[in-house]
This record gives sequence, structure tokens and C-alpha cells, in this order.
Amino acid sequence: MNRSWLAAAVIAPTMLLGAEKQTCPMAPSSLRMTRSLAQVYQQLSVTAEAVAPSGGRHRAATPPAKSDIIYPEPVNFIDTEIFGKMKNDGIAPALRSSDAEFLRRASLDLTGQIPTPDAVKAFLADGVADKRAKKIDELIASDGFVDRWTMWFGDLVQNVRQSTSSRENPQGRNAYYNFIHNSIRDNKAYDQLVRDIISSSADSFTDAGGGTNYWVRQIQGNGPIQDTYDNLSAHSGEKFLGMPLLCTSCHNGLGHLDSVNTYLKGKSRYDFWGNASFFSRSRTAGGSVAGAFVLQPLTTGQYTLNTTSGNKTPRSPVNGQNSVAPAFILTGEGPRTGEEWRAAYARILTAHPQFARATVNYIWKEMFGLAIIEPPNNIDPSKLSTQATHPALLEQLTTEFIANKYNLRWLIRTMAVSNAYQLSARYTATTWNEAWTPYFARHLPHRLIAEEVLDAVATATTVPMVFTTSPTGTLPLAMKLPDTLEGGGNSGRFLDSFGRGNRDDEPRETDSSIVQALALMNDGTMIIPRIRRTNTASTVAKALAASSDPATITDTLYLATLSRYPTDSERTSAVTYLKSGTLGQKTEDLQWVLLNSLEFLFD
Repeated sequence: MNRSWLAAAVIAPTMLLGAEKQTCPMAPSSLRMTRSLAQVYQQLSVTAEAVAPSGGRHRAATPPAKSDIIYPEPVNFIDTEIFGKMKNDGIAPALRSSDAEFLRRASLDLTGQIPTPDAVKAFLADGVADKRAKKIDELIASDGFVDRWTMWFGDLVQNVRQSTSSRENPQGRNAYYNFIHNSIRDNKAYDQLVRDIISSSADSFTDAGGGTNYWVRQIQGNGPIQDTYDNLSAHSGEKFLGMPLLCTSCHNGLGHLDSVNTYLKGKSRYDFWGNASFFSRSRTAGGSVAGAFVLQPLTTGQYTLNTTSGNKTPRSPVNGQNSVAPAFILTGEGPRTGEEWRAAYARILTAHPQFARATVNYIWKEMFGLAIIEPPNNIDPSKLSTQATHPALLEQLTTEFIANKYNLRWLIRTMAVSNAYQLSARYTATTWNEAWTPYFARHLPHRLIAEEVLDAVATATTVPMVFTTSPTGTLPLAMKLPDTLEGGGNSGRFLDSFGRGNRDDEPRETDSSIVQALALMNDGTMIIPRIRRTNTASTVAKALAASSDPATITDTLYLATLSRYPTDSERTSAVTYLKSGTLGQKTEDLQWVLLNSLEFLFD
């Protein structure tokens, strides 16, 4: 195919972004982060300029005077804080996103799917003033919302059938997935969801005991039981408190925490053992079938200091004490009289404000592309006023999330309806300055995750995909896959190339790369057959069957692929190209180019 007419404008930037690839700042442990905060801001800024260029001559040549800047009216406290800081510092925000830009962004962020052409046309034609809020409510009420946020939580807790040190097995992984999925479907309070998985004891292969796999996932089979307790303590600290507790688990940080987390610098290995001790009165036992587990609560036992093997330095008595009683690392609180220790830990952890603070910070990153505190798994309670881009906003989100009973839908909706979330990625006020990135002065485009990319290809081309899982089964969407080891065959390889990771020692990545560009250009299973006019199910075949008018075909392909109508100049270029040869061949070329555009890959 001769697609050179737009290749330089589409493919070259994709490869350029790949050339800037660095370690993801959202690694499993903050110890793995090699990119500084300044580099994070720079990369987001570079991406925003590449994905949503200013439009050249349409960008103001000089910054507007502070008195001339117009700020959107606040919809809620998020806008008050975001635009208040911009106004105080004289920074102009981007304009409000167009309806098409908003719809695609909200659909992807809330459901992981791009909107269909019919959904785009209906939304653009809707003249009611509150149509955006209504669309947000519709998306949040959809099955797609449940799938997308089940994927997010599965990533967070690293639900996977097997890792380097543990094995949930497909049945346990599926039970855990179903437990998470059903909890989000039923709008279970987020604090309750976390309490349920920390304290679960039932058979790990049953949906009712799916949360037991939280423990199973952290089993350290090549060391003493204290290694597993340590894993559970460190994992819960990172995922639910946003803090790198692992740093204190071996040798009090050895000075490493001086530059990483000053709050934890004041904590010792003994404090970490106290946190891990909450798990010391439970033991695994065989479940209903081979490979399944149940957890048996015990009435005696503590975290003993008597190990010289395993993955940690020796655990030796401290001040003559051979064991450590449970004590929450942030407060020193222990179990109540007669309270089961894991249940006590779940209660204490989720009641602490740091739990809500970490949650809203994690969700903000999902919605805005940049957390209020970066990285979100290294919050320093001693530096909240300086570490956060918007300290007052973070605390108000925390307070309101608690007041709204840890309602995840409420939290996500509150962010989505704000004018801050609905700013355009296109910045035209003046020349963009990357120092404005932490102000959220424009939407910061982030690359679709692997599953979103492949599902978007299926939606854009109207050729469905089938994903295989184990035990034997098939799924219609990558977003429904229970973990990142599933998918199988060509689709699995495609997903791997887009950095889905393995929920173990390979974190999910959303950087771009040449491998991804080559996959979108040349994949003979996932891409090329889906744009063939000989494939009667394809968008290309349907467009050609419905009309021979180049302008109509252009509109059809833009709506299907980029969720918008083409601009006048885009339509003119596309029509000229479609008229330059065999219409069927040129139509295939046009959708190929759109699938390979940066706009398709970013929200």
C-alpha cells in the first residue's frame, strides 16, 4: 500500500516518543523509579505537545495579561483549587475540550473503550446543557466501567495466576477476579473491599473466598513464614497507604530513606515487624482441591525473631524480646481484646486518613495522567505540604471521600464532572511551558494501556476479537481478561508489545516504542486483516458498501477510528487521496493511517 501521503506526520512522532522511553515511575516499588519528578513533567509536556499540537498560527504569540485570563466557572471544589492556583500564579488554562474530545476521553477513562460512531453522533447532536454530566453517569453505570476498574484494581493488587514466588493458579486467580468484579459492580465501599481481601479466610478457589488470594499472592515459598508476613505488610503499605514500607523490612533503610521518605526514616525494622505481626496468627491449609488454600485464624502466636535464612537478613531478639506484638506502623495501634489480628489490621489501616489519601491520589493519576503526589506509591506524610502539587485539594479529596463512605463511583464522578478534567489537550493561550504541567493547565494525554489499544482496534474496524483464557474459555474484550498473562497467541503478543507487564517483576508501562509502531503498521493478524475491504465485517467494507462518495467515506472512517469528524483540511486531504487511485485500496490506506496516528494511541 502507498500510504506515504501522511506517514511522516503519523509514524515518525510515534517512534520519536519511543526513543524517549524510560523506566515507568509507577513501578511495583518506589525503589525502582529512576525518573525524577522534573523528567516526569518534561515527558508529559513533550507528549502533550506531540499528541495535541497547538495548531501553529492559532496559538497566541505572547502570554495574555494576568487580568485578561478567563478561568472556567468552578463546578466543584476541584475546580476551585486547580483554577485558584493558576489564577494566583497568572497561568492561563487551556480551553474547554470539544464535545468529541471529551466523549472519547471520558469513555476511555471510565470504561476503557472508545465510543462507537453512533454514540459520537448522538452526543454531538444532543443540545441539552448537562449532557456531559449525563454521559458520565451513563458510563459509570455501564458494564464497561466495572470491567475497566476491575482491571485497575487487579493491577494494583497484582492478581495473577502465577508469579516468581507464588501460585494462585487459574482457579484462584479467577475467583479473585470475580470477587473484585462483583464488588465493583455492586458499588461496595472501597474500604470494605480492602478489609474483605485482607481478612478473607475462605477457600481461595471459590468466589466467596476470592479475597484469600490476597494472602496466596504474597506467599514466599523459599523462606520462613516471616517472609510472607513481611510481603503482606509491605504490599499493603504500598498499595493501600501509598508508602514504601519495604524499605524498612531488612536493615532500617541503611540511609536510603533519607532521600526517599523522611517519615519512614523515623521508623525501624522493629516497627515494620510490628506491622507484619498482624498476619502472624493465620496459617494456610489445603482447600477444597489441590492448589486451593484456606486461612485458619489462630488464637496464639506472634512474629518471632528467630530466623537466619530466607530473603531477609537475620531476625534476632531485640532488647531480650524474642517476638513482636502487632502494632500499626503509622500509629502503634494494636488489636482490640478478642479481635482477630488480620481483621484488626484491616480495620486500623482503612480507618487511617492515609488510606483515603493514597486512594484518591492513585485514582487522580488514572484520571488526570499525573498524580497530585508523584510517584503515588511514595507519599511522605512529613512532606504533604511540599510534596503535593495541590496540598489543600488532596486533603479535601481525602476528607470528602471519607465523608462519602469511600464510594469509588462518587470519587471518579467528582473528578470527571470538573472543568479541570474537561480541559482540552490542545493549548493555544501562548507558547506552552513545561513548568505548567503540575498545574494541570491542560489535559495531559496518556497512552492507552495495552488492553485499551487492542479493544479500540476492534471497535474502530468493527471486526471483533476473541481472547483465550485458562481454564479453557474465551472473552470478547481484552479489558475483561482476568490477568496480564492471559490472551494467548497473536493477541497476547500484541498486548505484550504494548507493555501490559506481568503483575510481578514487569510493571505495566504506557511509554511508546518502535515495536508498538511496527505492530500497528504491519501485524498480519491483529491489524491488516481488519482493514481489508474483502473482510465484509470491516468498517472499510461497510463504508464502501454504503457510499462511493469520498467525503462520506472519510467521515465514516474518522468517526469510527478517532471518534470525531475530520477537520476541513483533513477532509480535503483525505478526499484528494481517495480520488487518486482505486477507491477500495485507498479506503484501506486511510483507516490504516488513522490507526497509526498518535491521536488513536492517546486519550
